Amino acid sequence: MSTLTLAIILTLFAMIMTFDYWSEFGIYCPLVCGVFTGLVVGDVELGFQVGSVCTLMNLGFYNFGGATTPDYQIGAVLGVVSASKTGDYNVGLLVATSLSLFVMQLNILGRTLNTFFLHKAENALKVNNIKAFERFHVMGIIPWMIANALPIFIGVMLSDYLTIISDFAASAQWFSNGLQVVGGALPAIGFALLLSYMDLKKYWPFMVIGYALFSFANVPVLGLAILGAAFGYMYINMGKKV
Repeated sequence: MSTLTLAIILTLFAMIMTFDYWSEFGIYCPLVCGVFTGLVVGDVELGFQVGSVCTLMNLGFYNFGGATTPDYQIGAVLGVVSASKTGDYNVGLLVATSLSLFVMQLNILGRTLNTFFLHKAENALKVNNIKAFERFHVMGIIPWMIANALPIFIGVMLSDYLTIISDFAASAQWFSNGLQVVGGALPAIGFALLLSYMDLKKYWPFMVIGYALFSFANVPVLGLAILGAAFGYMYINMGKKV
């Protein structure tokens, strides 16, 4: 598949994903974005790996009061493409994290431009022009789509140049080691962000159980997630009965 074709497919996906942000079908998720991109580039396992780490880092964020957070959805897409092009998973994580922070600024711009259509819709409603109100209301999603689609299209088109980084990492051991350290630290950052939102003074036994299972019983993260869901269900239901 050519780079242009890949860019077009993922750009269209970004536009659909943006629309899904309001419809809430579940596409607007780093894991889904990573797996879909992995499917497109022909490496679903890589998409799952990058997407799951981006999801982990995204767990501690939420748009309270319209606050802007790192866009790990876009980061997951470009991270999978980068990892696929360079053959280096750590490069993919580095690109995913960096561009998630950069695209956050574009989201702010998209929301700002969105106010133009909002005021148009308000003015149409004042004169009871319902059709115009509905039209401007729907058009308000255009800046959001552009804010997500543009960085993906440009990022994919420039992804071929990432081989320069990959070649340099192969020739410079210190740089390669640095990428491995960064790639290993990013999941820990995601856990740290999530733990900062939890009431560990009250729920510390669950954290200790998870740590013990991971460190001494070699239970993978997916297994811990399943056990966590089971423990959470039991805790809530027991609390209701009490």
